[in-house]
Amino acid sequence: MKRKGRNNQEIPKKKKKKFSKFRFYFFNIVLGVIICLLVAAMAIYAFCTVHTVTVKGNTVYTEEEIKQLVLDDSYSKNTVYAWGKNLIKPKTDIPFVSAIKVKIKGYDKLEIDVTEKKLFGCVLLSDNRMAYFDEDGKVVEVSDRVIENVMQVSGITLDKAKVGSKVGLEKDQLSFMLNLLKILKKYDIAISSLSFDERGRITVVYGSILICVGNDTNVEEKIMRLPHILPNLEGQSGTLHLENWTPDNTDIVFERPKE
Repeated sequence: MKRKGRNNQEIPKKKKKKFSKFRFYFFNIVLGVIICLLVAAMAIYAFCTVHTVTVKGNTVYTEEEIKQLVLDDSYSKNTVYAWGKNLIKPKTDIPFVSAIKVKIKGYDKLEIDVTEKKLFGCVLLSDNRMAYFDEDGKVVEVSDRVIENVMQVSGITLDKAKVGSKVGLEKDQLSFMLNLLKILKKYDIAISSLSFDERGRITVVYGSILICVGNDTNVEEKIMRLPHILPNLEGQSGTLHLENWTPDNTDIVFERPKE
């Protein structure tokens, strides 16, 4: 029997809402994803504790120093966290380092790959810090840290140096020095230091031998003779005079220290 309201009008029946299959499956899928994420998070927290860290590419810093600089908070004891942190916000404030990459090598193993800035040489500043420059003469770092196996320029002390700017030598000096260093590198001659005298002439130190290069005249012709001379002087000390070498005067004198 139909219900009637006032004025004998029939009252329509309310339709029952049908439960949407889409909502049902969507709700269950979301719930399943949340549960899986929670389980994964718990597993990562429980099992992915860092036990082994390998460091590669480091020469300026020790392995322990790199570990402390990169894994610098309590959460970094977890491999996934340490990897994700470096991926999202990589370390960019470590002196002498241009890039750091953290890799997962196992559930409890990390590898830290270090890419260091290329240092061509350094010059002493008046505040006793060192200005390190690249092969183009641009200052890449200013630090009180002395890096081994980086050629030092002596005979000159600079008042200041700005990272990204040319090292503050006179234009002719800088051009001569960079050209000489590139030629030495070309002939695989590793020097420990380079010095200017008051006349702008250069002397370099190779092991226990001083090599007087002189000025920038015939500089490559002078240096290209060193690979033939230096092996014969191995184990000796003294001064090798190249400063007077010319195509017309090819004499090269090796002066041993006076007893």
